[in-house]
This record gives sequence, structure tokens and C-alpha cells, in this order.
Amino acid sequence: MVERALVLAIAAVGIAAAVVVARWWLGRGLAGLRTTSAEGLWTALGTAPDGRPSLVVFSTPSCTICRTAQYPAVETVEATYGSALRILRVDLSREPAVAAAFRVLTAPSTALLAGDGRVRSFNHGFAPADQLSAQLSALGASPVSPR
Repeated sequence: MVERALVLAIAAVGIAAAVVVARWWLGRGLAGLRTTSAEGLWTALGTAPDGRPSLVVFSTPSCTICRTAQYPAVETVEATYGSALRILRVDLSREPAVAAAFRVLTAPSTALLAGDGRVRSFNHGFAPADQLSAQLSALGASPVSPR
């Protein structure tokens, strides 16, 4: 019985350590993106910042969660912010240089760029509309007024 408890304790410590390392690694990636030249990221995207916050949506044609969850969340955010927000969609299977520039590890992923073109938030995996809206609000973006 003691051996089982010891094995479970060791497994729990191993899992906790893996979670800490994964969070550190992902945080390190965002910190690196924040210090990376915005010009290089925009060159990879093939466009330039236009003063508006930009939401870059990374997906692949085979990504089910992209179609069923991320796209509807992006559409909700797009309807909320209207022309105050620029949406850029990136197909990772066709644009691997963009994936490398942004250090994308999985689809879906989203990046929020400030009006000056710098990365301010990065979401590995699905990001719900309320999370994206909160990140946009932190950038100072305002929803469009309902008519």
C-alpha cells in the first residue's frame, strides 16, 4: 500500500513539473515574440500595420476545432469590433514561414498585435470570444456602437 502511495506521489510531482515547464516554455515564447522586431513579423505576413489592432488567426484545413469553435469566436469578435479591428487569417499548411516567424506550435492559435504592429497576446489553442475581447480591451480597442 505504501509503495502505491509513493508511486502516485512521484507521478503527481512529475506531472506538476511538466506543467510548470510547459507554462515556462510558452511564456518564454511570448516574451520572445514581444521583443522580436515587428517588422520581421509583418514581412512574414506580407503586409504592414495600419494603426489598428490586428487579430492573426492561425489554422489548417484539417483543423476541426478551427472550423467549429475558433472561427465562430473570431466572427463574434469581428462583429463586436467592426472596422476598428483588422483580422488576418493564416493557413499554416500554405504559409510555413509565417508559422515559423510567430513560433506557432498548434492550430488553432491566435495573436493580437497592437496598432504599432507588436505582439501583445498569443493564444496557443482555442481562444473563446470573451478571452479575445478582453485581450483587445487591454490594447485599448473599443467595440463599435450598436446602430
